[in-house]
Amino acid sequence: MDCELSKYEKEKYKDHISQKYNIIKDNRYLVEEAIIPIANALKIDYNEVIDIFVKKYDEAGLYELHAYGEQARMGCLGRKVEIDLGLCWICDFFGLITEKDSDLIKKVVVENVIMHKKPYNESLEKGRKMILELLKK
Repeated sequence: MDCELSKYEKEKYKDHISQKYNIIKDNRYLVEEAIIPIANALKIDYNEVIDIFVKKYDEAGLYELHAYGEQARMGCLGRKVEIDLGLCWICDFFGLITEKDSDLIKKVVVENVIMHKKPYNESLEKGRKMILELLKK
C-alpha cells in the first residue's frame, strides 16, 4: 500500500497551509501586538514566529488568537506593573496591603494604559499614589 499523498491531497494541504498564513498576516493587530513582540523577545525574524503559530494552531485556533493576544497583553502588563510597583514585596511577602487592594491597583494601571491610552509611567505613578495612600492609613 502506497502512503504517498496524491497530487490532489498535496495541493489541498498546500492551500490549507497558505490559508493559515493568510489568517495571521491579514490580522494586523495580531502581527503588531503578538507576533512582532514575541519575535523581538526571542530575537528572531517575525516570519519564524508566524511559522511556529501555523504549525501549532489549526484555522479555528488562529482566528481565536486575537482574543488570546488581548488577554496576554493585559496579563503581561499586569505582571510588569506588579514588579515595577513592588507589589510582590508589599503585598505577597510583607502583607502591607491586601491582595484585593493589590489586584485593584494593577487593574487600574492596566486599564489606564490599555483602555484609556494613558502613558505607562503616568499610570504607574497613579498606582504608586494608591499604594502610598493605603500604606499611610
